[in-house]
Amino acid sequence: MKTNWVFLFLISSLGIFAQFAPQPSFFRTQRQMPLVELTTTSTILVSSYGAVVNDGIDDTAAIQSAINAAVSSGTLQNPVRLLFDSGTYDIKATSAARDSHLLSMIDAKGVLFDGNGALFLIHNPVLGFMSTLRCANTIIKDFTIDYATLPFSQGKVTKVDAANGFFEFVVDDGFPLPVEQHFIDSPQRWGMFKNAKGGIKEGTRNLISHNRFFEPIGSRKYRYGGQSENSLINAEVGDYFVHIARYNGATAILNSGGKNLTYINVVVHASPSGGFNSRDSEEWNVINCQLKLKEGRVHTTNADAMHINGSKFGPWVEGCLFEGFSDDGMNLKYTKKIIKEVHSPTQITVQFTTKVGEVLEFYNPRDGIYLGTATITNVQNLGSNLFKITLSNAINITSVNEIDHQSTDKAYVESSSNESFIFRNNIIRNSRRYGILIQSKYALIENNLFQNLSGAAIRIENGVDWGEGFRADNIEIKNNRIENCGYDTGYIEESNSAAISIDFAKLSTPCSINTTWCGTTSATWQAHSNIRILDNTISYNKRGLYLKNINGLTLKNNFICHRDEDITLTNNQDPIEQTIFNTGNQNIEGYNLSTPTANLHFLLNEQSSQNIANTGSNTTVSLQINTQGGGEITKGFFDSEIGNAYKINTTNNGSLNLINANDNSSYSPATQGAARSFAFWVKPEEAIFQTFMYSGGPTDGEVFTIQMEDSGVVRVTDNNQNFVRMSDMPLNIGSWNHVVITVPTNNTLNSIQFYKNGVASTETYSGSNPLINTATNGINFFPRYKGLASDIRYFDYKLCSSEVESVFNDRRNTLSIDENPIDETLKVYPTLVTSSVFFSKPIQSVKVINMLGKTFVSKSKVNLSELDLSHLSSGVYILHINQNQMVKILKK
Repeated sequence: MKTNWVFLFLISSLGIFAQFAPQPSFFRTQRQMPLVELTTTSTILVSSYGAVVNDGIDDTAAIQSAINAAVSSGTLQNPVRLLFDSGTYDIKATSAARDSHLLSMIDAKGVLFDGNGALFLIHNPVLGFMSTLRCANTIIKDFTIDYATLPFSQGKVTKVDAANGFFEFVVDDGFPLPVEQHFIDSPQRWGMFKNAKGGIKEGTRNLISHNRFFEPIGSRKYRYGGQSENSLINAEVGDYFVHIARYNGATAILNSGGKNLTYINVVVHASPSGGFNSRDSEEWNVINCQLKLKEGRVHTTNADAMHINGSKFGPWVEGCLFEGFSDDGMNLKYTKKIIKEVHSPTQITVQFTTKVGEVLEFYNPRDGIYLGTATITNVQNLGSNLFKITLSNAINITSVNEIDHQSTDKAYVESSSNESFIFRNNIIRNSRRYGILIQSKYALIENNLFQNLSGAAIRIENGVDWGEGFRADNIEIKNNRIENCGYDTGYIEESNSAAISIDFAKLSTPCSINTTWCGTTSATWQAHSNIRILDNTISYNKRGLYLKNINGLTLKNNFICHRDEDITLTNNQDPIEQTIFNTGNQNIEGYNLSTPTANLHFLLNEQSSQNIANTGSNTTVSLQINTQGGGEITKGFFDSEIGNAYKINTTNNGSLNLINANDNSSYSPATQGAARSFAFWVKPEEAIFQTFMYSGGPTDGEVFTIQMEDSGVVRVTDNNQNFVRMSDMPLNIGSWNHVVITVPTNNTLNSIQFYKNGVASTETYSGSNPLINTATNGINFFPRYKGLASDIRYFDYKLCSSEVESVFNDRRNTLSIDENPIDETLKVYPTLVTSSVFFSKPIQSVKVINMLGKTFVSKSKVNLSELDLSHLSSGVYILHINQNQMVKILKK
């Protein structure tokens, strides 16, 4: 099974944008479609105000003057274009124009900020690029933001001494030292162990707190001590260490109080805080933008990719890529009003601007009790940012204090809950914490890829300990793909962690006003409502779904599969597909797994006179027999077990080649780091070195080849002496074997998973562990092989274990897995096992293997009618009996 969704990357030139799909009908308030075009009536050249590209001179003042001129000239009726030259502008100002940002645009009404591909190079690592205030009908487009002095340091770990609480690392060339002034002055300093793709190192903490200054021990080399042993868990020599100087508020771009404001084709390589932030806004849009890793870096922004607080409408985000950041991908939450004083059940004083007609929801976080909803009917401005408000009905508020401690009763502005939020056709990958954290209402999350995130892909919860955000309502999560989300120590330790996790919390006890952090625990109120999770594909670690405290849950047709490479399970824990409790009004339908459709599928059962049939989804690709070197490939060879197959005898002088059917040119379905899965049946004739498939090349490191050693062990290599092997399950010579090789996206050689006859291998490795980088020089099957072959399938994604089992079972009825046929008279019972499993006749050998491919029992040359399994933990296991029969059981 593969979900058919397509990323819609929009074309940046005005007037030729792809059509947006409509917003969903379940939105309470329909929003305007994204503004992507402005017909301007005049143009202002930034160069006219003294900004010159590529001269190394500070352009801040000149650009600000040009922005001010555009704001003064533009109107809703006559928009103006602010045009930059293509090239590099140096932003060297030492102080912020507004709100920790170097540039500002205030009260624009019809401005097209056209970066024209320019690079804005910021020299001050503590300030953001630009803030906008009350801007309407404005487009900001086509430029890149980067920093000359980066707001983070990056280096390689050279030593880890967990017992003595320190590690050492060398700072990479071109990165600032972690003792420079902007790190010392930073209000938030912390670090992360990362991998080469920008993600958190699997199994490590997602935050290494700053607890002392770095001790220099060599040229650009530092020792970082004062660490607990637990903080260094799974850190290794060769890991990246990134240390950030975070300045909250200094985002790449901040949008305040805007309406119909769109960012298009904006690329952010770094930021001292987050990426695209917003507060108190209405319709605003982020289209085809990127938080993108620059070559040689493993980090982008020091905070969330997007952080949205208290807007009437949430953003419309489409066609974007967010990677390498150090907090959540998206963080959406209600506005909170601090309750300063209670005058009566219908009259209170709150802090911060408040308006008549706003709807407030009240919550007692100590006991997890909803206090009710009320509308503001009157507002009296008391000065000093205090407002005395009258409520439409009585609310029983019992706890307030001056410091707004987390334990006091809370008021949330329901009418500023980021409703009508659309997140569609985006990629969030290789980053810290959650993909999306939702504390808001009315949202569509559709057709996205969430990949290699250290926490949940999607988390819905109230931020009761932070006092932020409240309950969710009418959230639809549809047709997304989630891969390898959740693997840091926080995810491993949390009781409610999952690829998609939904819960509602109250404060833990005891909790007093003198407690800084009270912690949280799950409440009993079904606070979230109308949550729909539909048609998603989830390849999970630890748990697929955790769904709690929901009134109105729809769960339909989600394909949920445990990752074979999961590192989160400890102490013989079993993976959990889904946990659902304390939910009401639920509608749950499971996924009916069918055999997944391959992109390319060659059954190889033709008679000699027939064309080679491709029954996959991509019929523009053919398989061509090449025997020009003198090799032998015989179609329609009759095998007594399966009928027609291909008999092959090649020694680098023949192969089966993938070609484009229209012109016979070479076809390469999987290049660079693309995900892929290959499946085929083979019956090797001799125990000699074989090559099943050769792709990419010819340069070392750009090869992806599948081979069999003379021992029968299958391996994959990049032709650079790096190998991953299926050593635990060598192929049976003279017998049919089903082999599957799966590869996740943008990953390393050691991430490859093997399967033999539907069972996962425990791989072994030698050499280094390079990123897969397959070149485009086509694919040849069986260029060095002697034996029979059948049923080649290619998938452009990583099959998970249940899909592999389905592909295996699709033909196992006609393909023997050993020279001995399956014994139809052998019965195994019960399949739901409490202690022992029994056999209807004595067996001679048995292996008990879990769904990760780990062998727990292995017996040979025996005569058993009963097998004691009482020592096994609960879960699903496969019994491999007499080397030719497999039975799945569930151990209670």
